[in-house]
Amino acid sequence: MHDADEPGRFRTLDLIDAHAGGDVGRVVVGGVELPAGTAAERARMLQRDGDGLRRLLTQKPHGDPSQCVDLLLPPSTPEAHAGLVIMGTMGYPGFSGSNAMCAAAAMVEARLVPLPDPEDDLLLETPAGLTRLTLTARRGRLDSVAYDALPGFAVPGDHVTEVEGWGRVRFRLVYGGVFYAVVNAAEVGLDPARTPVSELARFFDAFLPRAAGEHELVHPEHGVMPPLSLGLLAGTVDLQPEQPRVDLAVYMDGGVICRGPTGTGTTALLVWLHEQGRIAPGATVRAVSPFGQEFTGTLTGTTAVGDRTGVRTRIAGRPYLLARSQIIIDSDDPLVDGHDLPRGPSPAPGTS
Repeated sequence: MHDADEPGRFRTLDLIDAHAGGDVGRVVVGGVELPAGTAAERARMLQRDGDGLRRLLTQKPHGDPSQCVDLLLPPSTPEAHAGLVIMGTMGYPGFSGSNAMCAAAAMVEARLVPLPDPEDDLLLETPAGLTRLTLTARRGRLDSVAYDALPGFAVPGDHVTEVEGWGRVRFRLVYGGVFYAVVNAAEVGLDPARTPVSELARFFDAFLPRAAGEHELVHPEHGVMPPLSLGLLAGTVDLQPEQPRVDLAVYMDGGVICRGPTGTGTTALLVWLHEQGRIAPGATVRAVSPFGQEFTGTLTGTTAVGDRTGVRTRIAGRPYLLARSQIIIDSDDPLVDGHDLPRGPSPAPGTS
């Protein structure tokens, strides 16, 4: 039990864990308070002044590097249902499809939004902008979440870097809501569907620091972006069957091969396929991870992204609830000491 004579020593965070495509999002629904601001401003504030929360919840014993933390906050715009800040070993991505799906499942579970009957929209304010998700219920539970992704695009031209053990590796820089270094798996002798996951991680551990150190990432509308922290290995492309399948592996800085294809990874894959002339608007593919988890991605059209031609995509998947819990943070615990944590309870999303 908490010691009432030591006010301020203990913190309690209210969590709902969910997964979408196998990737776990730990959704913080209470226990954190941040100053008013946009989701982007709050993400920058956490990175600058409160990064201990991210580090604490993505490390054992409070968390795990393979999991992301999704912080629900009141939105800064009245049209949004909630603000969402995403944190992981890679830092503070502007958007993540699987984490948006997990946040949607948690909001339904916590009754912050009603279960759709049978379909309804949910608008999330993320650091990358507003994203509208379509929630569909079936048999009294949330069955699927689909969303129109942020416009994706490829940086013009191939890039090449020298990687120890693999020689010269060719890749493209692709934006799917965050930037990825996309590598054709066949060119480096790997296959996301058959190569052991440990070997996929070994490749990315050697490759990504080389690629990240050589390129500044710039979005034509949003300016300089965070350093490269995500990689994508595009494997077997089978576009012949009725439901075309593409194997891929997504790597997250920190040594993690994601269990799912991820939402932004699926968008980046569609951008890459479109750049190669492999798919046209209207095409739908199943993006399948090394663990057999999948999302469906549809290339819905093209659009301008600043002075570049980008593509629009719609990503769909199914989130599953895992747990509802509380984490107790004891400031006297040496594992907590030194973590710069934001203070106070958070009002429920949708309130101010």
